[in-house]
Amino acid sequence: MTNISASDRDFLDGTAGFMTRYLRNRAYFATCKEAYEHTERQYTELMGKPRYSSYESFRNNYSKF
Repeated sequence: MTNISASDRDFLDGTAGFMTRYLRNRAYFATCKEAYEHTERQYTELMGKPRYSSYESFRNNYSKF
């Protein structure tokens, strides 16, 4: 992770980083699910695996955020 931007470091820093990126992405997509899927793709590109196992898992965590 040496060549990663400060923005991506924040994104990868736990639940808060993922949720912040999701909320930013939300402005660009018609539905919450589309924004989540895009955010999850971004995360997977950086980490090699998804952060959440499903949209339902994400929604459960989002409701606690």
